[in-house]
Amino acid sequence: MDSLQAIEAIKRRLSLKEVVSRYVALKPAGRGRWKGLCPFHQEKTPSFYVDEEKGLFHCFGCKAGGDLIAFVERMEGLDFQAALERLAEEAGVELPRRGGVPNRRELYEVLRLAQAYFQEGLAAHPEARAYLEGRGLTPESVARFGLGYAPPRGEGLLAHLARQGVSPEEGLKAGVLAEKDGRYYDRFRGRITFPIKDHLGRIVAFTGRALGEEGPKYLNSPETPLFRKREVLFAFPEAKAKLREGRAIVVEGLFDAIALHQMGFPETVAVLGSGLSEEQARLLRTQEVREVYLAFDADEAGQKATLQSLDLETARKFLFYAVRLPAKDPGELLLHPEGPALFQKALEEALREREDRLQDLLLQVPLPPWPGAPVGDESQNREIKRVGAPPNFPFPPLDHVALLEKNGWWEPRISQVSGSRTYALRGDLARYEMALLHFALDFMAQKGFIPLTLPAYAREAAFVGTGHFPAYRDQVWPIAGTDLYLTGTAEVVLNALHSGEILKREELPKRYAGYAPAFRSEAGSFGKDVRGLLRVHQFHKVEQYVLTEASLEASDRAFEELLKNAEEILGLLELPYRLVEVSTGDMGPGKWRQVDLEVYLPSEGRYRETHSCSALLDWQARRAGLRYRDEEGRVRYAYTLNNTALATPRILAMLLENHQMEDGRVRVPGALVPYLGKEVLEPCG
Repeated sequence: MDSLQAIEAIKRRLSLKEVVSRYVALKPAGRGRWKGLCPFHQEKTPSFYVDEEKGLFHCFGCKAGGDLIAFVERMEGLDFQAALERLAEEAGVELPRRGGVPNRRELYEVLRLAQAYFQEGLAAHPEARAYLEGRGLTPESVARFGLGYAPPRGEGLLAHLARQGVSPEEGLKAGVLAEKDGRYYDRFRGRITFPIKDHLGRIVAFTGRALGEEGPKYLNSPETPLFRKREVLFAFPEAKAKLREGRAIVVEGLFDAIALHQMGFPETVAVLGSGLSEEQARLLRTQEVREVYLAFDADEAGQKATLQSLDLETARKFLFYAVRLPAKDPGELLLHPEGPALFQKALEEALREREDRLQDLLLQVPLPPWPGAPVGDESQNREIKRVGAPPNFPFPPLDHVALLEKNGWWEPRISQVSGSRTYALRGDLARYEMALLHFALDFMAQKGFIPLTLPAYAREAAFVGTGHFPAYRDQVWPIAGTDLYLTGTAEVVLNALHSGEILKREELPKRYAGYAPAFRSEAGSFGKDVRGLLRVHQFHKVEQYVLTEASLEASDRAFEELLKNAEEILGLLELPYRLVEVSTGDMGPGKWRQVDLEVYLPSEGRYRETHSCSALLDWQARRAGLRYRDEEGRVRYAYTLNNTALATPRILAMLLENHQMEDGRVRVPGALVPYLGKEVLEPCG
């Protein structure tokens, strides 16, 4: 039979559709054709077709096409001859020999003879059997995976093959012999041998493990016409049946794979390098594997291999789980009396960790902003309007830090007690801060909001509900020894008040004004506003919060109300301010619309944010379980909105600088005089 006749015989005996189906999920496309997603490029709509009658495949997307041999060439990364030999072996077709070079069938026979020699070696060497027994392997596992032993003498296999009519060149080509300076010798000596099989269960290579710790621990066959380590998974033939259930456990040690099979995890396979290759991932997909549990060693190299695997382009086809082993490697668990239970627990923890990571990602999916938001980063924020003119002092004005120091309103020793970014006020300014908070609560009560004094801490679920977790976790301080965290705004507690309830439609809107001390770590603000009152760890805040029905009209009305309240407060404080429409890139992830109010700060000659008015539609409500029953009896998620009413001490910095007098004292706005009982803040001795 010549080459052309052999090729025709292969195509007659092998179905193109069946071969392609190992890699691609095909569906009938009519007239003897089949279609599926192209394996050679990313696509969502099938453009890859197989014509069984013509024996051809074609992709209308990437233009790949050809016959059975071309498909295997491209799919497996083989040259024409290697693809032909692989298909010939599967089809049982004898290829003509090329110039004395052994063909694939002859190489398989060499490897079969080597395997027989190694198994005889294991039977003849009790020290090798004792080593395997010491690793916890049963005789059944040793037999199932075909473990053997290469005796330490250097030419035993060479002689064995010669007696079977195998030349040294053929042994070298098969990867079981080595050659140096024209002398042939056994590649594996004094080692436990593991036969490496391809997806059809044929031996294609060996790995040898030294009994002692001298020299390299493992020795692998070189790559041959039959063997490329990126294309093979150890224990794949033994795992095939279980893999079809959709789950694979991938380890990096051959002993580890056998150990897990023995412990009751027959879906285990092992990589032959560091990490899962694209070809190996493709092999798993042929068995319709959907979930891959990576159980690489707990050392640094094993963790690195895990990360490499998770970065694969083909990983998008799987759900990956990283298993944190309770031992150095799975093989150690075989010697533990509770090894199977410990590994099962590790699998369950991997599932929980992945679900937690997925939940974290889902929680960070942003809300699409309203159409009127400027597109871009902070530089695209758009000024809406300015109210009030910045002061024109007839004297050189002081910044608020100088005013604090000049009037004795600042306790300088506090940083020695409480660290940086903290403050302590003295005299009239301490009373002024409390007056401001009292004023803000009174103002909000007059507007129909229910005032609340709230705790400055909450459980994690409350932070998840507002969106502070996971996005801004680094800004939040945990309370050691508890499941509580310090809040940076009363919004966190207010948003959780009705969590899990189903409110009546007529109860909406809920309008609250919550006061609580607030705490922020100010992570990422190194070097910013290090002096004074603008950026501190602890502050005081009265927060506006509205829970309303799920309609844009209701949300817009509440938004304008919250914005108007803040403007009126700034007007009563006699401060020049502006409104800024915040851009898409400067909003938080759950914002539908955000407008900031910024007050003029004379010492900087610019406006600084004091209020942030936000509409979040149902983004927070879905996270926090804020629901109501509408007029038709349907349960719906409510809409939430919030805005600052007043926050100190930042607003104090603006009040001090804008209302300072030539002698250094500070004028009190008329609206605050009833709360303070004086019109001017006096120095504190």
